[in-house]
Amino acid sequence: MIINESTSISQNPESIWNFWIDVSNDVQWRDGITQAEWTSPSPYAIGSTGKHIHKDIGAMDWKITRLEDGSSFEFIHTTGALKGSIAFFQVEAETRGSRVNIRMRISGPLIMRLMMVFMGRTMRKGVRGDLQKLKELMEKQ
Repeated sequence: MIINESTSISQNPESIWNFWIDVSNDVQWRDGITQAEWTSPSPYAIGSTGKHIHKDIGAMDWKITRLEDGSSFEFIHTTGALKGSIAFFQVEAETRGSRVNIRMRISGPLIMRLMMVFMGRTMRKGVRGDLQKLKELMEKQ
């Protein structure tokens, strides 16, 4: 399943990037994430690792597979219910702030892929809600 969502945020790309790169901030805007941390030291680069704890699906380790500092990063889940899923986050300048893009390819064990058939609409709605929450947080700053 592919999820592709974006929004405009009235904030400069550098501020959004700095908020993102501190992954502990994920608990503030990503629904269900109760803990988020880097598990490898900075500076962050391809191969750097982290972990998210989700209230419903538990621990998910991930690894950076692509990074363009200040602009975009991609990671793959290496463990957990979403193992093999890929997420791509990008921020780029717009006339009145920034355009934020999130693209996800959800995969995982067979049971999870079957669940996606029924939960796809809910997951897309969740990502749109996450983007709205990110927008509200960033525009308050």
